[in-house]
Amino acid sequence: MNKPLCFLVGISLLVSCGGRRTQVDKIMEEGVEVVLNHLEPYVLKGEASHLRLVEETRIDFEKDEFSDIGLKEPDIVEADSNGNIFVIEKFPDSEYFIYKFSPDGRFIMKFGRKGQGPGEVQGIVDLLFGKNGRLAITDPDVNKVVEFDTEGRLVKETKLAPGLFDVLPLPNGNFLGRRFPKNDSDPVGMYLSLLDPDFKEIKLIDFYDMSGFAPGKKSPGFIVHFYWRVAGDRIYVGNGSRGYEIRVWDLDGNLLRKFRKEFNPVAYPEEFRLQTEKIIAAGNKNLFVAETMPPTNSFFIDDVGRLFVMTYERGASQDEYIHDVFNSDGVLIARVSLGKYGILGRALNRQRATATNGRFYRLWFKESGYPELIVYRMVWE
Repeated sequence: MNKPLCFLVGISLLVSCGGRRTQVDKIMEEGVEVVLNHLEPYVLKGEASHLRLVEETRIDFEKDEFSDIGLKEPDIVEADSNGNIFVIEKFPDSEYFIYKFSPDGRFIMKFGRKGQGPGEVQGIVDLLFGKNGRLAITDPDVNKVVEFDTEGRLVKETKLAPGLFDVLPLPNGNFLGRRFPKNDSDPVGMYLSLLDPDFKEIKLIDFYDMSGFAPGKKSPGFIVHFYWRVAGDRIYVGNGSRGYEIRVWDLDGNLLRKFRKEFNPVAYPEEFRLQTEKIIAAGNKNLFVAETMPPTNSFFIDDVGRLFVMTYERGASQDEYIHDVFNSDGVLIARVSLGKYGILGRALNRQRATATNGRFYRLWFKESGYPELIVYRMVWE
């Protein structure tokens, strides 16, 4: 692969320092600290608040050298401690679902073959690198968690208990998983639970009420905002039913902190409106075009605990979206404009990006329809 010339991409704060607060507003709720963030970032002494992205590697899957590897719809990217890149395929009829690349973008191997046997999968809903260096994936179609080493060798395969979805192993040996109601009398919705090694529920972490999405009822044309990520020894959960609020838990299920943010509502984008109307015309009469978007789409966490929350506010260009950046204490320190990533075809698409090893991994689709992965070094000043 021809190595592209590295160039500097400046990401500037989108607000001036005038009028910004230096004293962080906090309250206590039931013994838990709640950080109150406003529209503008705080100005904290000694806290870096300006981000520059320096491009290091670009993998253009439209190039001939990648045409025969079989990757069609990549949607998730992670990296190990050595900088090797692992791309997850989402196309259901692919022969393999995990593709490994070197830090400089050379294709190395593919594994996670489609099938029903040991180490084979039918699809992947999520991926997590543990402290042991293992790559763990969840296969929702055959309801199992599969762990590989970084060379693609099967390490462990665990069959899930019935009714569990999106299960990920945690560094302490427990699991985090989503389930639906156990009984007809339980409230309708999604339950995020902490599970022991035998998949018995230790504690309910959070719940998203979906009674309003029952069959026959009208529902808005955007994603259900119930989103979580595991980073180090922390579990981050966003629940749209509470507005713009992130909750942080430890691996034992103890709620450590909440942080909230004021936000300006964003009108339902024209491109999403047209796509939603097509779905309605095709037969989904219970879908309707919403007036405004949820406050956020998704988030990711870097090596030092900074949380990047993707909003629907347009950034410096039509290809970019504003991301609110919170430090590890839940304080808004910056607002940055980042290029879109993932398959942002509709409001119903959940976005997923990764920041690790001091790098931001942006996997997106070009106007040609081909995917491209760009790796940036993150420089905070």
